[in-house]
Amino acid sequence: MNVQTLPASGLRQDVSAANVQRAVQDGCQQIAFPSIVVGDAGAQWTPRRIRRGTYLYRAGSPSTALFVVRFGCLKSSLPGDDGEELVLDFPMRGDLLGADALAGQPCATDVQALEDSEVLVLPIADFEGACSRVQGLRNDLYRHFGAALRREREHLMRLGGMRAAQRLARFLIDLSGRFAANGYSPRAFNLRMSRAEIGSYLGLTLESVSRLFSRFQDDGLIKVHLREIELLDLNGLRAAAACAEPAAAWHAAEAA
Repeated sequence: MNVQTLPASGLRQDVSAANVQRAVQDGCQQIAFPSIVVGDAGAQWTPRRIRRGTYLYRAGSPSTALFVVRFGCLKSSLPGDDGEELVLDFPMRGDLLGADALAGQPCATDVQALEDSEVLVLPIADFEGACSRVQGLRNDLYRHFGAALRREREHLMRLGGMRAAQRLARFLIDLSGRFAANGYSPRAFNLRMSRAEIGSYLGLTLESVSRLFSRFQDDGLIKVHLREIELLDLNGLRAAAACAEPAAAWHAAEAA
């Protein structure tokens, strides 16, 4: 049927369906929050651009909104008294930020853009209204919190139970999976974070991270040029993460 012959109500439905479909095809926020593309819930979220190097919010500032990363890469960290930061995560597309607002607490961390990024913003004052209109929003939150707790637990287990080479290999494998889930290449990508930031996240020194990148490259697992990285041997990286090689070999590499 020609669209021009549709009644006005049918045309509005087609336009609405097309808008939802475009949002789905955009492949960003619905990774963790499919409810954002549904009806009134989507209208509550407004986009905000963040330039590289600027902060979405700072630790101690009032927490007034929820954020879902639409595109880009950010850094969540705890500022230290000595000026050193502790990197907690690298939020990417589909990740939730600002959950302190749900508890009425100030922001607990600094969140800074590592590249030009965009987030979707839901003022906490509009949260209950959005949830009452779209039940899926609350379900998305529960699912996200469960997944986030699982990732944090796994990360703590790595810090406590893995050697340096295992931590870096696991980090690269996880990044590969995140890029793949977002529709990008799982084997070739740019590292938006510095090696010092990777070291902070993994509990390693900058020198250790640099040595391990060189070792992985020498072993043919990866190819590195500045921040461009190509994963040449994913199975080899998985073996390194699982410590399939004799422990003495990795100890020697880490001490070199």
